[in-house]
Amino acid sequence: MKWALTQVTNELHYWKMDQGNWSAELKYNGRAQSFRLTAGDKRLFFVERTGFLQSKFLVRTEYSQIAGEVHPGKSRYSGVVTIENKKFHYLLAEHSLQLSNKEQQISLAIDGEDAEKLTTAELSALLFSTLRVANKQSAPLEMA
Repeated sequence: MKWALTQVTNELHYWKMDQGNWSAELKYNGRAQSFRLTAGDKRLFFVERTGFLQSKFLVRTEYSQIAGEVHPGKSRYSGVVTIENKKFHYLLAEHSLQLSNKEQQISLAIDGEDAEKLTTAELSALLFSTLRVANKQSAPLEMA
């Protein structure tokens, strides 16, 4: 599975994932810290940074409902993401993003040198989108 940055215009980043049953498009708006995810349906989400001493990022729907949370660790390239009451640990290293919990593991690539350029909010959008696509496909969350 692979996220590829297909187009960059001003504050907009267009990401595409297409591999077998897994397909999605993500349009991330850096200025508004929002993203549109097209994966079977089209949804709008907002990334909101909260917390003072320990920051976390909330992913809210267009109706302001909390859909997920991202808790970065000491490095913004690792931490915990929660979606639908499931916690996954994530680690971004050398263009590879690993998501895992006790039962499941997802491995995916982020195209080229784009991984180092990600803001924490955009990384949160990619993490959330990956898990949402995996849940919508009703497939086991094991990809190598």
